[in-house]
Amino acid sequence: MRVESLEELQRQFPSLSIVLYMQLSPASVQAIVRLAKSGIEHVVLSRFDDEPDRFLELLERIPAHLLSDQMLRELAGSLACFPVPVVRAVEGLFRSPDRFKNAQDLASEAGMSLRTLYRNLEMGGVFSARTLVVSAKLLRAFGLLQDPGRSIKDVAAHAGYHSPWRLSQQFRALTGQTTNQVRREMTSQQLVHLLAEQVLRGRD
Repeated sequence: MRVESLEELQRQFPSLSIVLYMQLSPASVQAIVRLAKSGIEHVVLSRFDDEPDRFLELLERIPAHLLSDQMLRELAGSLACFPVPVVRAVEGLFRSPDRFKNAQDLASEAGMSLRTLYRNLEMGGVFSARTLVVSAKLLRAFGLLQDPGRSIKDVAAHAGYHSPWRLSQQFRALTGQTTNQVRREMTSQQLVHLLAEQVLRGRD
């Protein structure tokens, strides 16, 4: 195992979830202990706990969805007013924002027309499906911004933006700050709270 390479990967890209899959041996135990000190704690042992259900349970527990879970908690009051298909679509949006380009994609995920989606969202005080989609993408970008090994251009590309300028424009529209300012000055809690306010306030 290339322990040094994994340690460097963790330093440069802390938003990347790393799961070690290995056979149990004295060497692997030493590697596990060393890597745990650098923040790599998730381990699956071959022929011991590597059933598919175990993998799924582990991946669901990994804090890769930490920001999206925080946002969904902020929007819990609104979600309680939505029909189940809309709730599932919104949850899918924040957990996999790369699958959604616009409000129409969100409507399709919920299995309804765009007009019906808006009517259902308004029941929970959400008046802009577009703002909902943009906020999910910005949360994804913010998670990537925490990686010192990523340039803003790289973050924009991974978050689904054609240019860093477009990413910065949307950050400014919803937070009042540029991408650089968000990276330097905002905490995840501040960003989640601010985006939730915009979702519940905004209108198309």
